[in-house]
Amino acid sequence: MDIETLINTYGTYVYNYALRLSCHPTMAEDLAQETFINAWQKIDTLENPNAIKAWLRKICFNNFLMKQRKNTNYTELLYDDICLLEKEATLLVDIPTKPEDEIIVEETIRELQNGCFLAMVRRLTLHQRIAFSLTDMFGLSLDEVATLLDISKSATKGLLYRARMNLDSFFSNHCNILSINNPCSCTAWIEFSKNRENMQKQANKHKLLAKLDYKKSNYGFNNEVRGKINFLYKNMPDKKPNNDWYQQVINIVNSMYINSN
Repeated sequence: MDIETLINTYGTYVYNYALRLSCHPTMAEDLAQETFINAWQKIDTLENPNAIKAWLRKICFNNFLMKQRKNTNYTELLYDDICLLEKEATLLVDIPTKPEDEIIVEETIRELQNGCFLAMVRRLTLHQRIAFSLTDMFGLSLDEVATLLDISKSATKGLLYRARMNLDSFFSNHCNILSINNPCSCTAWIEFSKNRENMQKQANKHKLLAKLDYKKSNYGFNNEVRGKINFLYKNMPDKKPNNDWYQQVINIVNSMYINSN
């Protein structure tokens, strides 16, 4: 397999994996690019060509985690944290999506809605974000995510429980898509953004929520909210990098590992 085939075949897949991890399109492009650079460098170590997706995911995840560990806010999961998470694993409830949970989002607001939902996942703790993003948005199993995090399946379930509760508690009282009685409307934001003169001034009046914590809001589990949010996150569409991205990465890899030989 040549580098062009590798990137054109798996570029979109790796980019979406990176997007779920980082929840930021530009960061995802950089992370996916680094993944292919490292992958081509190690292509001779790929023992099973049929497992190439899992191999690329592992490289991408390791690169992502290395970047996060350089962040001053990064904290490892301690033994006490893991013990508590394993206890909370029993609180995780999987709610199958019912027809009434299926929400049709207008095309005009879909991009804004998806951006908002990704932004709120960034407000989770790093380990909660990984557990939620890779299971509820990317579709990996709890066993696969537990292996990536190098913790027990029970602790991973505890992280997923906290992540779901945090997102549910926020959106249940804010998102107009979930309830017309909630104050935050995508349509209103689109109209607001058209008024560029006052946008920055108004935005400065509101502090961005730094971290989600469902315990502070005294949130209780709600089947209806969980079903709707589960549907929205699982049905976030795959995205593609910029059209030039594929050729740029191919050129970079060629210049680093092929043309130099």
